[in-house]
Amino acid sequence: MIQLRAFSEAELPIAITLHQLDTPEKIEKFRPRFEATGRWDDHYFNCAVDVDGVVVGEVQARHCPKSMPPGTAEMGLDLLPEFRGKGLGTRILHVLARKLFAEGYHRIAGSTDVTNIAMQRAFEKAGWKYEGTQRHLMPEGDDLPHDYRMYAITKFDDFPEVSVE
Repeated sequence: MIQLRAFSEAELPIAITLHQLDTPEKIEKFRPRFEATGRWDDHYFNCAVDVDGVVVGEVQARHCPKSMPPGTAEMGLDLLPEFRGKGLGTRILHVLARKLFAEGYHRIAGSTDVTNIAMQRAFEKAGWKYEGTQRHLMPEGDDLPHDYRMYAITKFDDFPEVSVE
């Protein structure tokens, strides 16, 4: 069963891995966000993804009222490498969408690197619709910023049957 919940203090190393925090300064800067997991803090929500008692990753949702219309959110999903490619992304997207719709959101958007075919398939299997490509969105070192494919789902869309067990 998939649960979205706060990280425990003992799970800080997992969060550090997911966020690729490689210095004590970055970890200390991250600590307030970590301590706010499992609840909305300002315009940001993040939590552990627990599958049958094992943390497999993290989801985030963002709604900044200064730059986003009411009822809309953006999301992110990070899975630990050993849990990728197992169909969890589709199930987690479904759980997150249901949670946010229950909280009053009507539209959730997410994006993924154009090379991340697995995440694109997860979006599609979860009923999210492709809306276009954001060109040169995310910087990657000294390379040109990568293009990202944008997906969204609304509470008015038909949901495919997705098992969250």
